[in-house]
Amino acid sequence: MIEAERIRSDAPLLRWADTQWTVSEFADAARACAQRLAELGVQRGQRVAIVSGNSEWRLAWQYGIYWLGAVEVSINSELRGAMLQHCLEDSDPSLIVAENEFTPYLAGILDTVSRVDADATPAPATHEAARLLDEQYATIAAADLSTILYTSGTTGPSKGVMLSQGYFANLGSVFGSVLEMHTSDVGYFTLPFFHVDFHIVFAAAIQSGATIAFNRRFSVSRFWEEASRFDASWVFVIGALLSALETREVPSHGHRVTRFIGAPIPSTSRSFFGQAGIRIQAFYGQTECDGPTFETVDRHRDGSAGWACAGIEVEIHSPEGEPLSAGSVGEIVLRPTYPNMLSLGYWRRPEATLASRVSLWHHTGDLGRFDEDGFLYYEGRLTDSLRRRGENISAYELEAVLKDAPHMVECAAVSVHDALGGEDEIKIVARVAEQFDPEAFFRFCAQQLPRFAVPRFIELVPSGTFVYSVGTGVIQKHRLSKQIEGDTIYDRVLLLGESR
Repeated sequence: MIEAERIRSDAPLLRWADTQWTVSEFADAARACAQRLAELGVQRGQRVAIVSGNSEWRLAWQYGIYWLGAVEVSINSELRGAMLQHCLEDSDPSLIVAENEFTPYLAGILDTVSRVDADATPAPATHEAARLLDEQYATIAAADLSTILYTSGTTGPSKGVMLSQGYFANLGSVFGSVLEMHTSDVGYFTLPFFHVDFHIVFAAAIQSGATIAFNRRFSVSRFWEEASRFDASWVFVIGALLSALETREVPSHGHRVTRFIGAPIPSTSRSFFGQAGIRIQAFYGQTECDGPTFETVDRHRDGSAGWACAGIEVEIHSPEGEPLSAGSVGEIVLRPTYPNMLSLGYWRRPEATLASRVSLWHHTGDLGRFDEDGFLYYEGRLTDSLRRRGENISAYELEAVLKDAPHMVECAAVSVHDALGGEDEIKIVARVAEQFDPEAFFRFCAQQLPRFAVPRFIELVPSGTFVYSVGTGVIQKHRLSKQIEGDTIYDRVLLLGESR
């Protein structure tokens, strides 16, 4: 950012609604936030949590935290109740930056921790303060901790993934190269800012001289209108978004979108958007290493998640840790060939960090296979987590909340096929009391869970259905039905007339 300000201070960087910030305007805003944080006593290495929707100032606060050498904790703004409380208490922040829209959900959580209104505009940093901030940042190492992002837990609560200062710059450089970003590009980012993807995309824009456009909330009906208004040349997507856009005609003129990048890619999307001259590039990634494989302009294959073009070795291993040949399905493992391209581990969970780093490889917990030409194909999750609408969901955390639902005796969360986007839909398999009311259950879910974690189906099963593993007592979920129709299966959409 400091280098970009030196060489192209007046170039556009961030665009929203009918407004934009240049590089220098964003840098000034971020320094103002850094100065305010310093006045409040935030010091290098301390955590600062951000609870906010997409906004220009939310991003300025994030970079203000970086400028001080403090640690950003991006909280999923849709979290509520116990899930929100866990992430905040576990990260142990010295300060919480929160938008007014989300402050009611923080009641009773870390009430003794100071808070800053993310909607308020801090006073500009003085010239001397800005100079000192830049000098201080020059002493921060690329390997220093910069960010903690919470990702899905599989055998326990969500874990905080620790990412270094250099992580975003390095993977951002890869992203910009793969997408061939340049100064005339405008990327339209359609997901929430708390995702690791935006952290990397924005770094790529800073390095390449491109502009990033965003909305507070994504709208299918207004997508092409907004793409035109932003003058977007590429769009970051997920599978569900592509499937939704396929229900509408692609305008033949009035926009300059030439490429989409994202994952997963529905089987029909390439041909549908290809007919309109829009290239789709898939990739594979997770918070711990967001982009070890990409499709590139010169090498791409339908159905794949790209190839290992990013300075990261990727292999498929058997349960015994042996490399598997092309065509064999096993766990995706990876290791970078350069520093600061992989997470530093899990916040305050050294045992989890060690468990994920076996025999010099990072174990992703995902299943995949390579074809003979080195293209990776994603085959699902080895671990007990769910993914819906681009969000990872801890089955453990979800079940912990649902066990408190009225008249719930016991339950397990499983994934079932979602025709919209090719991702997971959530089904709850449950033993319940006689008084159980399915409509009341789904209303409970809507009140206690983020939208992306609200189950679509619940199946009521008799005693004896659940089989438990010896020793651990864990429900053997592979024995549970994936059916979504039947006399004892209730569909939230049909029952309550809600949207998918």
